[in-house]
Amino acid sequence: MPVYDDRYRERNSALEKVDKVIGLIATEDRWCKFFALSSDGRRCLWGALWAEDAASALEAPILQAITQVTGCSYESVDAFNDHPATTHATVLAVLHRTRQNLRMAMSPSALRYRWSPASSAWHAPLQVGLA
Repeated sequence: MPVYDDRYRERNSALEKVDKVIGLIATEDRWCKFFALSSDGRRCLWGALWAEDAASALEAPILQAITQVTGCSYESVDAFNDHPATTHATVLAVLHRTRQNLRMAMSPSALRYRWSPASSAWHAPLQVGLA
């Protein structure tokens, strides 16, 4: 089996896990801070990752997305989730950026570049004859 197929399968699995994590904390009433799983069934980002067995596959991509979205680096996913400035909307933006980054990594590199014609130094002179 080619190595490419293994990498594709891993990324596809990661995308599925991101979607499941998003589903677990999709609405603000299903998300919380400071608790992996609160007594009323809400989860923090880390708790959602843990529930979907996605922490090992998604922690690094999520930390990268956190930096991209917030402009700040965090040592851990839970430090980001529990930060006073973190909102549910920010968490969802990070998860969607993570998903976008994973999809970009899956697409063939040739599709990431736009083709443009090479410039030509030679131009034929336009001649118009008047009779």
